[in-house]
Amino acid sequence: MSPVLSVRALGKAFLDGTEQRAVLRDVNLDLANGEVLALMGPSGSGKSTLLNLLAGLFEPDTGSIVLTTGLGPQTLTAMSEAARTRLRRRQIGYVFQFFNLVPTLTVRENVLLPLELNDLAHLTSEALARVRELGLAERLDDFPGHLSGGERQRTAIARAMAHQPRLVLADEPTGNLDAQTARDVARRLISEVRSQASGLVMATHSREIADLADRVVRLDKLGG
Repeated sequence: MSPVLSVRALGKAFLDGTEQRAVLRDVNLDLANGEVLALMGPSGSGKSTLLNLLAGLFEPDTGSIVLTTGLGPQTLTAMSEAARTRLRRRQIGYVFQFFNLVPTLTVRENVLLPLELNDLAHLTSEALARVRELGLAERLDDFPGHLSGGERQRTAIARAMAHQPRLVLADEPTGNLDAQTARDVARRLISEVRSQASGLVMATHSREIADLADRVVRLDKLGG
């Protein structure tokens, strides 16, 4: 079976003053269906850059990214920006460190937003059931500003999984939470990903959170 994600010889540099500074060099990895991969590495090693490349938000300087969907392998690095946006909207879920919830939308509205964007109203019942499983049944009509940090992140997880993406990306998803809440949020995220047989790439500084993954990869060993 083809991996859900295949990355080959990926490289990215950014202009630093008058010089190009390489952030990633020759990154290679595969991710299987249902697999959870934790990315570790020091600050500035390129973890967030790699996630943004995998999401199609940045274009690499070298290499290829292939995401396998129900329509077969999709090469992000051969797509236009508009095509990458469409693919990301339908096939990728992103959990951000700072939640990135829409403050003027309720929990219910935030979670259902991906379904509206993708014309997937038939997944509404399942998406709302996930919200309840995540312990947010009493919060459906509340706005993000009234939620705790853990509740906001659980809402972000429900939103990221609502449209049943093939790939889920998480950038320090527990970085702003206390230790117990962080463990709970990470376990719930991993459980949701495995239940849908999606793939998860999660950047983290926490060894304890990384130990919950199937595989841990240090970015400096990848070629950061």
